[in-house]
Amino acid sequence: MGGPMHRSLRLISPAALALVAVAAFAAPSWSAEKGTFSIGGNFGTGIYSMSDLNDDLELLGYEEVSSGWEYGGSLRYQVSPRLALDLEVNLMKPKSTTEDSPDPDIEVETPAMAIPLSLYYTLSENDQYRFNLFGGAGLLSGAKLEASQGSDDAETESASSFYGHAGLEAQWMLSPQFSLGARVLGRTAKATTESEDGLSEFDLDYTGVAFGLGARISFGGGGGE
Repeated sequence: MGGPMHRSLRLISPAALALVAVAAFAAPSWSAEKGTFSIGGNFGTGIYSMSDLNDDLELLGYEEVSSGWEYGGSLRYQVSPRLALDLEVNLMKPKSTTEDSPDPDIEVETPAMAIPLSLYYTLSENDQYRFNLFGGAGLLSGAKLEASQGSDDAETESASSFYGHAGLEAQWMLSPQFSLGARVLGRTAKATTESEDGLSEFDLDYTGVAFGLGARISFGGGGGE
């Protein structure tokens, strides 16, 4: 993808890793109370494999689909002071743009939605920072291939499959009820989608890494997360 995406990756990735690293050295001093709920939102970027699809795009002379924006939210429940369950909905939008002057640019996109249920374990925390390890699995939904050039567009049928991820999350506690966060994760997810006429198949591979920033609001329980 073009320059703006790669510049965003350079900005978001170091910020996410830096906050994770800071929280890793925080000394334990308090824990979230059992029964606390929280709602969070996130925004970031992902890097994807898409190896089979990119082989086809290369033959056509198109740019590879290798990165894209991601955003979503989650509902988290504190099972114990250190364990939490998190149900997330995250939209992934891998995309590439091929310049085709003097004709309109060719855009290829492979959107999909990840819906994992994850277990979060708090490794370290204090009054300002929290450092979490997480892993989970769920559904990859709505995976498809879209291509457009000017007013011409085409897309394949939506497909669903298994989704799994694991990673690290750091939270900066601005108050007991509100925090800013950063995370880095690795994922595995593949889907095969068909053209509308059923004559062609395309393998979409979302396996890769993602970096994100977000915010979280806690309520219920003892008021802390």
